[in-house]
Amino acid sequence: MRLGLLAVVAVAFLAGCGGLVGTSTETTVTPAPVPEPPATESTGSAIAPGVGGARIVDADRLARAHRAAIRERSYVWQEHQRASPAGTNESERVDTRLWVEHERRYRYELSTSWRPVNTSGYTEGETRYRRDVSRAGFTYSTAVATNATARYGHQPEVAISRYLAIGSATVAATTVDGKRYYRITGTTDSLPVTGDISNYSVEALVAPSGFVRSLSVSYEDVIGSNRERIDYRYRYSAVGETTVQPPEWVRARWPENVTTATATPTAG
Repeated sequence: MRLGLLAVVAVAFLAGCGGLVGTSTETTVTPAPVPEPPATESTGSAIAPGVGGARIVDADRLARAHRAAIRERSYVWQEHQRASPAGTNESERVDTRLWVEHERRYRYELSTSWRPVNTSGYTEGETRYRRDVSRAGFTYSTAVATNATARYGHQPEVAISRYLAIGSATVAATTVDGKRYYRITGTTDSLPVTGDISNYSVEALVAPSGFVRSLSVSYEDVIGSNRERIDYRYRYSAVGETTVQPPEWVRARWPENVTTATATPTAG
């Protein structure tokens, strides 16, 4: 089985480096089609950065805008990826969860179906703490901290660039928690890196700022004589409302190094 992005994401997280949100009412937006301009940062958009009219003008620009939008914000990010050979009940998966209170206080968890190791991490101030759990037991380590967006912001950025590179799309205005969003759906027969695919569908919830609150993708990919179904989704929640507590394993091993958030935690 070719795991593609699944393996890339797992390696990135292990190296240390879905559905849609809310119930809404929506109306279809039908602005005049916008011709595709040169891909520059100054390109205007009627909907969001990189989105103009009824098409994704520049998925890379949208991805960059998303990364900028999550910087210095608190949130919970959950990502689920699965590859399933056609005609079998088997699958390979990668599940990731990231809690961010601010750029130097965050926590993540990563699990995969093909590795006997689960990885957890916690960053506070200048130190990053890590625990690997395997059949052999527990392994702990520390490293110099980096900002949350610098460390993990590339994961949704890569997914947006790849999965929303579809050109023509259906765009509908909607609201989530009283705020304006655009629900974008579409299909394609080819993806960057992957190449030709079939039965592709994508749905994303995008704010005017370029913040992609949720992304859900499914398609079939043929490798030689093997057909696989790929399912990918991520979503953000508790945006602007997330606080992070040190996990118990950090408190137990480094009690003198960590502090406790005063607000009610959403990750503990």
